[in-house]
Amino acid sequence: MEAKLSPKVGAYALQLTPQLKELRDPSVISGISSMSAAEMGEADGGVAQRPPSMLEAVKEGPQRQLKVMSIVGLCYFSVSSGLKVCGGPIGSEYIISAGGPLMGFIMLLLFPFIFGIPIAFVTAELSTAFPQDGGYTVWVLNALGPFWAFQTGYWAWISGVIDNAIYPALAVATFTDVYGSIDSPVVEYIVKAAIAVLLTLPNLLGIRIVGRGMAVMSMFVMIPFSVLFVWGLIRANDWSEMGEVRRADIEYDENDNFVSMSGSVDIDWSLLINTLFWNFNGAVNMSVFGGEVSTPGRTYPRALLISVLLVTLTYLAPLFAATVFNSPHWTTWEEGSFSSIAKNIGGEFLSNWVVLATFCSNAGMYIAELFCDSFQLLGMAECGLAPAVFKARNKRFNTPHNSVYASLIIILVLIQFDFDVIQNMTNALSAFYQLLILVAFIKMRYTHADIERPFKEYFELLETHYEKAMLHADENVLRLVRTVLQFDALDKIRAYVDDEARAIREQLAREAAAKMELELKEEEKIARLREEENWAMNSLGSSRIYHRAQQAKQSLE
Repeated sequence: MEAKLSPKVGAYALQLTPQLKELRDPSVISGISSMSAAEMGEADGGVAQRPPSMLEAVKEGPQRQLKVMSIVGLCYFSVSSGLKVCGGPIGSEYIISAGGPLMGFIMLLLFPFIFGIPIAFVTAELSTAFPQDGGYTVWVLNALGPFWAFQTGYWAWISGVIDNAIYPALAVATFTDVYGSIDSPVVEYIVKAAIAVLLTLPNLLGIRIVGRGMAVMSMFVMIPFSVLFVWGLIRANDWSEMGEVRRADIEYDENDNFVSMSGSVDIDWSLLINTLFWNFNGAVNMSVFGGEVSTPGRTYPRALLISVLLVTLTYLAPLFAATVFNSPHWTTWEEGSFSSIAKNIGGEFLSNWVVLATFCSNAGMYIAELFCDSFQLLGMAECGLAPAVFKARNKRFNTPHNSVYASLIIILVLIQFDFDVIQNMTNALSAFYQLLILVAFIKMRYTHADIERPFKEYFELLETHYEKAMLHADENVLRLVRTVLQFDALDKIRAYVDDEARAIREQLAREAAAKMELELKEEEKIARLREEENWAMNSLGSSRIYHRAQQAKQSLE
């Protein structure tokens, strides 16, 4: 197969799928070879030959339907991630109850910088460099080969399917927390299974439906928790709880209400870290449907920035308001406790609203996760890492229906397990494959250094605009920008600040010199006046002596 050289990338060969005969749009290049022009036949004036590669790129075409807000919606519900995509604060209650408000909020602020944001940046860079279905499986395939690519894809798919089994269980837990438990295990399983099957349908009906639906649902979920935040702050009466940590001896009354807490610090680190990891894990899921994203070089970075702002408020604001209101007490919080918190803050009205938003949140996370899992399996099949049957798409809706069915079968088996068991299973698998993703990212910085990375170009453009905006900022703000964003442009800005300071010092020096000169002139004027006064006095004395002499002379005559 032949590939013409793109003027945008010089002597690099575009990677083509076996099914495509035309070049991809240069603005959405999936991957390029690091071969020299001579090696590729450019010196002879011929057409460059595509070298053997395991990469299969996806051409820009009608199937690329997802735009910025659709990606934001999917990202918001995509299992939690480095972007802090979350689908609402439901499930984050253990962040506070496992270690106390002080430790919980410290870890909630630190963990994105330790794990979430680095993973998100890796995702944004490589998703724009390899915008095709399969995402990180393709990255590992090109960096480490098919063996590790299969391990990554398999672990990730199993992790995602296991994770997806959480949401029907979480929805039922929220319902029973408010309206009472379901006595029969069989009935409980049937309810969970019905929820799972019902929420699978959107993934069979079209990509655009899923994308737009996620954008609308994300807005709907945020509204009641925004009300809870404001209402909770208005009624807050326990601000001192923000400095508390969990203690070993906690006493409850017969109704399981908090009474007192004492003893040594007793933070459940395992539960805290697992919950944080679950709430910040999944940014790489945005990459698996890269073949469905319109102009990914622009869409991914913009969706990333918007999502960071949305999800930061989604986690911090409700947890903060719930803590300072503190009823029920934070030591009793577990998954689904936000419904009880809302009931104590705003009564049945707010409680029912939060329960409805929680169901929508769980539905959104389930749909988004299943969407990612199905395209993950589709991408693996297109790369030859999974059976070809999973490459099949529905002719009418263009959805990977076989991949969806495979995920659903495993979900129906797993929904019988408890929330904590499922969470620990998915976190362990997720840690394995994300480690391989980081290794692949680092290796490709050296072995695939010539691959065009639109996200890096976007970030450099952002840096240029930010530099202009910061020209008149205080030096302390510039130091903060350097710490958080690591902009190399800080040196230029600092030089500008130094020039401004130097100009101010020179102006002050000129004003001081002018003032001194004025003072000298005043002193000289005073000295002249004194000299004139002395001269006048001397002159007056001489005149008197002369008149007396004349009078004496006349008297003698």
